[in-house]
Amino acid sequence: MRDELKYHEYANWKIENHDLLKYLTENNSDLMIRFKHVLDVTDYLYDKLIDEPNFSEDEDQIFETGFYYLFDQIETITELLKPYQNDYKSLELRAKDINLLLAAIDFQNELASADDYDESDMADLIDFEEELTKILQNKEEVSEDMFEKLDHMTYEIFNKMDVEYFPVNDIFLEIADELGIL
Repeated sequence: MRDELKYHEYANWKIENHDLLKYLTENNSDLMIRFKHVLDVTDYLYDKLIDEPNFSEDEDQIFETGFYYLFDQIETITELLKPYQNDYKSLELRAKDINLLLAAIDFQNELASADDYDESDMADLIDFEEELTKILQNKEEVSEDMFEKLDHMTYEIFNKMDVEYFPVNDIFLEIADELGIL
């Protein structure tokens, strides 16, 4: 029997984050590009679980991956909302910068999932994340150099490892297409 606790956790998580998710969706937020397809697929699979008892292990794994990815993304956004006193509109003005931070975190996760990676590369990504987080929390301007720095850093890391990087949202876009929910 499948452990359905994560499905209950997802329902509760959606309720807890309803206002933020509603704002991001209704306002076609630039932050949504990070996880729109993940949210669509995860919602689809959640609904399918309720409607169909035949839920494959692959679907269960996709659901779990999507949920935990969404959880991490929204958790980071929620933390960044605090200096803005939960003002979604003010945060939206920083969407480009927040997406940069979320991309840095995605790169860390991708690197951590590799069999053999250089610890100094991970340290560089973590340092970048911490520097950018501090800038965002202090409501300071993020320079274009930061965008170039992450591009250069990640290009070098993944090129050295001879690995192609596929963003989670792109993977879930393919899954959404296969499920026919685009």
